Amino acid sequence: MAGSFDIFRKYQRSLLVAVAILAMLAFFVLPPLLQMGAAGGGGDPVAASWQGSTLRESSLARAVAMRTVLNQFLLDAVAASGRDPGRMRLLPDDEEDVVRTMLLAREAEANGVVVSNAAINDFLGEWTNNMVRPEQFEALIARRRGGPISASQADVFSALREVLAANRMERMFLTGFAGDPPGLRWDYFRRLEQEATVEVVPVVVQDFAGEVPAPAEATLQTFFNAHKDDLPVARSPDPGFREPRRISFDSLYAARADLEAEAAKAVTDEQIQAFYDENKERLYRAKAEDNTDAGTPEDSTPEDSTPEDSTPEGSTPEGSTDAEGPKAAEAPQADGKEAGKQEADKQEEKAGTPQSRTSGRTRVQPVAFRQPAAETKGSETKAEESQAEQKAEGGESKGATTVSDSAAGDAAKADKTATGAATAAAAFEPLEKVADDIRQRLASEATARRIDAVFEAVAGDVGRYAEDRALWQAKITKGSPPAAPDVVKIAEKQGLQAARVPRVTASDALAAGGIAASFDFREDPNSPMGFRQTRWVDLMFGGDAGLLRPVATRDVAGNRYLSWKTEDLPPFVPSFESARADVERAWRIVEARPLARQLADEIAAAATGGGSLEAVVAEKFAARKLEAATVGPFTWLGRNAATFGGPPMLAQPEGLAMPGEEFMQAVFALQPGGTAVAFNEPRTVCYVIRLVEYRPDDEALRQRFLDASTDERRLLEIARQEETQAVSRWIDEIERKYALDWKRPPRRDR
Repeated sequence: MAGSFDIFRKYQRSLLVAVAILAMLAFFVLPPLLQMGAAGGGGDPVAASWQGSTLRESSLARAVAMRTVLNQFLLDAVAASGRDPGRMRLLPDDEEDVVRTMLLAREAEANGVVVSNAAINDFLGEWTNNMVRPEQFEALIARRRGGPISASQADVFSALREVLAANRMERMFLTGFAGDPPGLRWDYFRRLEQEATVEVVPVVVQDFAGEVPAPAEATLQTFFNAHKDDLPVARSPDPGFREPRRISFDSLYAARADLEAEAAKAVTDEQIQAFYDENKERLYRAKAEDNTDAGTPEDSTPEDSTPEDSTPEGSTPEGSTDAEGPKAAEAPQADGKEAGKQEADKQEEKAGTPQSRTSGRTRVQPVAFRQPAAETKGSETKAEESQAEQKAEGGESKGATTVSDSAAGDAAKADKTATGAATAAAAFEPLEKVADDIRQRLASEATARRIDAVFEAVAGDVGRYAEDRALWQAKITKGSPPAAPDVVKIAEKQGLQAARVPRVTASDALAAGGIAASFDFREDPNSPMGFRQTRWVDLMFGGDAGLLRPVATRDVAGNRYLSWKTEDLPPFVPSFESARADVERAWRIVEARPLARQLADEIAAAATGGGSLEAVVAEKFAARKLEAATVGPFTWLGRNAATFGGPPMLAQPEGLAMPGEEFMQAVFALQPGGTAVAFNEPRTVCYVIRLVEYRPDDEALRQRFLDASTDERRLLEIARQEETQAVSRWIDEIERKYALDWKRPPRRDR
């Protein structure tokens, strides 16, 4: 009888992996939990504060927990009403949104907004379509008592009251966006349709950093403290000294074109023939326009041939079908008037008049949809039926068949058989014409199979290495650490390309291109298609992307990638000493902006007389070594290249460094010949701008706006963007008004 130790030995590997995972969970999860326990027992530091209020860690944790309880209560209420809770949107339960709701609720109270118990009951009635009784609500709340997060009816109503007050305050703010003012519609239309050409002189802020006096150490320390918790953002005017998340990864790259070219050399003629025979019905039917010469041209029709209009009803003359194929036999017969016209045409044709070439129906030509074998069989059957009728009628034809008649009949049958075979062959593209296409298809299929096999094998190797590494890290297995798969050797052996990228940020990876431009399709129940396109950056830097977990992606050219993280460094705040050089550089850029703006204003003033910026800087500012350039034409808003069918985005004209809303507003507020000054979005370049022209001009564009049917969807998307940006700015103003101060960065990923 097997003992427990025998069972352990049998499942040793799986059990050791499970123990290793539990050990890692204990290492990473227990410390935060212990810290939370310590905060609840002894120290309870302030997490955030604003005017007249402080929010300690324990209170913030309770508020976030209540948001979770409120979400569950609302979902339970929807389910009790008979609706699908999976279709309902939940309230965000991160710390930042919870605190923001508190501030908006306070602003609502300051503006006289009161959410009574009756208002809460009215909301719950609308939420459940009045399908849930009061005692059912009480039962749903009772479920929350005694659990991990105990909540009473007063707790749930208090959390809901706060959310409703904040939402009501936001709706009051959005009231100003109601309606569809013609002025706004014209403005949105102009942003989409009107193009500007400008002359610009970039004044780079960095060039003035050396003119700024050296800062005191205390000044730099204060500057560092103000931005140490902020991550650097490429288009932000504010610095960030918090080190962003970085990952190291290995990757394999399969270049589709190269591998398919290699695979095409191995495709044999026999494989091409077999593919053609198997798939010609589906893929290689001849096109109608390629077979118009297969029939007898009308102009060369012998006069003694059977006219088309004499064909018996329900039959199709040999060698003629129309472009509809089998449907030709279903066409309705001509009425009496049409029949008379056809008869007149016949008489004119016999007389050789020119009208016979132009009047009447156009003769049809054979096409690929014809079924020769069936038609031949049908013609033979009709001939036999005709002979049978003649025999039944008696007369001279009875028993009058001669040897020559029989030979002629056999010859006619042979001709028909040959014609049918030729027509059948003409129904398909010849093999020599499609051989290259077949070769490419076979090469593409072989390449896909080859890549799939390699990626599957490598993914298995990486998975086994991850297990062995986990066991070794947990000290369950002893000896040297397991050897990681050598991506370089794998690539050399399999004819692929390898890359080992150390400690890269998401923005750095995007800037480098390559694998960062690849994507995968992932299931998404909220998408109408059931899946969504997910970028490689989101897969690798996402919250659930673990170490040594292979990710397969592809790019728009069909190239394939397999990558896995080998290191994941979370963001952290560096010490002032280690970041001092970056701090001083950022401080000097901020302080140099007024100097750059001053020079830009001087250039703009000098060009007010109507001269070009190029002439002005060459004549009056030659010592600065500035250059003027003509940029455009460009619109304010352009199509979203990142997302198919997405909302319009701010245009990025070639020759400009990250222009933002300030730049576009300055450009499209000018009249031709006018000048303006505007910073780019990160405020690293101050542009002097002179408008050359609009295309079309305002008058022509206004007429187009009045005459044309405007794309309402695109205008609505712009309106929504404006609304979202306005709400964001308003909330920022609320936070400044109440002097919100986070003592630590709010936790967003829970």
